[in-house]
Amino acid sequence: MEEKHLLDALAQVKRMGGLLNETLDFSRQMAEAIDRNDQVAVEMLVNMRQEPIDKLEAAEEALQGQAEAMPTPEDAARLNGLLRGAGEPPLTPFEQMLTDQAAANRRRLQQILELDKRLNQRMAREKSVYQ
Repeated sequence: MEEKHLLDALAQVKRMGGLLNETLDFSRQMAEAIDRNDQVAVEMLVNMRQEPIDKLEAAEEALQGQAEAMPTPEDAARLNGLLRGAGEPPLTPFEQMLTDQAAANRRRLQQILELDKRLNQRMAREKSVYQ
């Protein structure tokens, strides 16, 4: 796989990391607003959090487009494996950076999902989707 393809994917994955951090920050602020019983702030933060989520979806689509546009199916499979942390281990420093950032993104996403579950349960109580 060419270094250019790895650098493009790395840039996209790093961008996604920033967006995940932004989403987590908004989620934490929502938890604080819920603790204060500040419904106006909660609604505002829900709306503000949607922007990085929408950008994350677009970045994920772009990353999938990059994988589909790889010169060979083997390169596409390799890139997808590196992003998922599956398959063969990284062979170059750029592959290592890509797998490290993708793993960090997965951990951050898990934190967001866990916090989101708690927030939903606190806000919706018996109507929570997590019951």
